[in-house]
Order: sequence, then structure tokens, then C-alpha cells
Amino acid sequence: MTIKSSIVTSNQSGVHKDLESSIKKYFTNPYRKPYRPFTGDIFHQLDAAQKQVGKPIILDSGCGTGESSQQLAKLNPDALVIGIDKSEKRLEKLITQDSVYLQGNLVLARADVIDIWRMIKESDWIIKKHYLLYPNPWPKKDQLKRRWHGHPVFPEMISLCDHIELRTNWQIYAEEFKQALEIATNKKVLLDNIKVTDFISPFEKKYYDSGHELYRVTNSI
Repeated sequence: MTIKSSIVTSNQSGVHKDLESSIKKYFTNPYRKPYRPFTGDIFHQLDAAQKQVGKPIILDSGCGTGESSQQLAKLNPDALVIGIDKSEKRLEKLITQDSVYLQGNLVLARADVIDIWRMIKESDWIIKKHYLLYPNPWPKKDQLKRRWHGHPVFPEMISLCDHIELRTNWQIYAEEFKQALEIATNKKVLLDNIKVTDFISPFEKKYYDSGHELYRVTNSI
């Protein structure tokens, strides 16, 4: 029996009025929060793995259980897929004592992407594509800063590569992300509805089975 997922509800009716001013502020005042303990060790393991494999990187940020990363690794054998999620429970089936899992062209790490993104920016990684698949929408009006495009780390995140793809089941999140990318890059960004047959992530299938509209935002047109 499939458990249906509820449609996202919010006290916000459209793109947040503070989105543009927030983004402009973040570009003026870079995010400098100290790294969390042990993040450096995890990044060194990831850096060693990407050097060992020697392939262009596909980043799957907020990968949950890692199933989306596994699927992306199968679809992209010529790339190294790195999935990152900070949840210990979600990744416990694949990551036990260590913080990093490496198998073939797949790497999974238990870490905070906010720190890892900034460390990647300081490195020489070649990132082919960056996926943000069904992030927590944080739908309340006062939760803008919890959404990726409303967070102070947004400038660092979008600087990692030229091809970003967000998927979400909340239209406002998609519209905000599109607008945020256009403000930051001064380039046209595509937002479209997607009809999925091969599901990248468990959330994607769950939302599809529940009858949700699925949205994709990408800056590679």
C-alpha cells in the first residue's frame, strides 16, 4: 500500500517579497560561519576519492538515503556521483562506522552540505552537474532563510558549477529558485513541469504517486 503525501501548504502566496534584497545582501556580505567539527576530515576523504576515481563530478546535495545518488551513478557511468546528506539515520544502511562510502563511481558522505560546498569552492574539483532533488520546502513565510535560495550560502553554492538542477513539488519554491538564479547570474533560467517515468529519487516517486505536480529548474538551457 502506497502512503500518499500531502500537498505543500503555506501562508505564503507567491515569491517572497524579501528574496531579491536577501540575495543581493549575501553577495555583498559573504557567508563566514565557522566549519563544523570533523567536516575537514570528511572533505579530505571525499577529495581523495575524487582524485582516485578521476572523473568529472555529479553532486547530489541532500541525497537522503542515497538512492538518488545510486540511480545517478547508474545513469552516468563516466562521472563520479557524490551524494551528501547530514542525516545519520537516512544513510545508516550504507554508512556505518565511517563517514564516507565508496563503491565504483559512487561516493556517499554524511556531512553538512553548507560546509562541504564552501570547501569544494576552495578546491580544484570539476563538477559537471549539481542536483538538488526535492529539498525540504520550509514553506512558512518566515522560513525563507532555510530554503537554499534564501540561505546566506547561496552565492557559494551556485558558484560550484554551471549546470544546476533543482526538482521540487512546491511551485513557489521552484519560482523562487528560478528568480534567485536569474538575479545572481543575469541569465535566463528554465522552469518547467516534468512528467517522470524513470524516478531519480524515492521522494519523486512518492510525490508522483500522490498526484503532485513536479517542477524542474535548471540554468543550463
